[in-house]
Order: sequence, then structure tokens, then C-alpha cells
Amino acid sequence: MKDTVDSMLNQQAQCVLATLGDKELALHLMAYAISTDLDEIYLASLENTQKVKNMRANPNVTCLWDNRTGNNADHIAGLAMSGFGKANELSGEPARSAQRLLLQRNATLEPLLSEPSVVIFALQIDRYQWVEGYTRVIIYKPEKS
Repeated sequence: MKDTVDSMLNQQAQCVLATLGDKELALHLMAYAISTDLDEIYLASLENTQKVKNMRANPNVTCLWDNRTGNNADHIAGLAMSGFGKANELSGEPARSAQRLLLQRNATLEPLLSEPSVVIFALQIDRYQWVEGYTRVIIYKPEKS
């Protein structure tokens, strides 16, 4: 199952990050990078954003990846994968290492990553939930390094 999760993570350029605000969920389209053992997802954002405020107040997060095509066949052949975990704000060398991974994966992030107010997070993923069509659900738990 690790190879299947890895394939989905590497096929997609973005994920949808769900954070919890004071009164409601907030959804954010995010570029990301991943650790080789799939237990961390790295994200960058400007400090004064709602997602950063939400993750600092409540680190519980969920990410979504899918293969939607925008037609009815998605109900039968569609794949959706969620990653559940906690956001951990990085600093120092771990933040710089995550920035390098983000840039390797998506060079268009360079202007964002060079901003003085950029904040880097590692989402420590406890489990992935893979759903195919209506009935097939598989849970994958990455091994912690």
C-alpha cells in the first residue's frame, strides 16, 4: 500500500488542506513536498494567513488528494485519499530542509519561500485513508522514522 500512497502523492501537485478555525473548517489549496517514508507533508505559507493562525491554535489537520475529472464516472472510478495528522511549525535547519524539498518539487514556490514572513510546517501524518468508488476503503499507516 505504501507504493500506492506514494504514487498518488507524487502524481499530484497540490492538496486540499483542512484546518479548524474558531467556528468552522477552512479549506486551503496547497503545494506540498513529502518525506521519503510518507510520514510528513511539508507546506509553506505567509505568516498572516488564516491557515497559519488555525494550525497554531489547533494543529489537527487533514489533507485531501484525488483524481477527479469532473464527470459522473468519478463516482465509480474516482479515488480520494486523505492524510490525517498534526501540524508542527518548523524553524532552523528542519525548515531549510523542508524549503529545499518544496523548491525541488515546485520551482514556482521560490517567490513565496523567499518572503521574510514565510512559515514552514511539517504535517506529521498518522494515517492515510484511500477510498475507491463507493465501497473500497484502505487505511495505510506510515512507519515513523
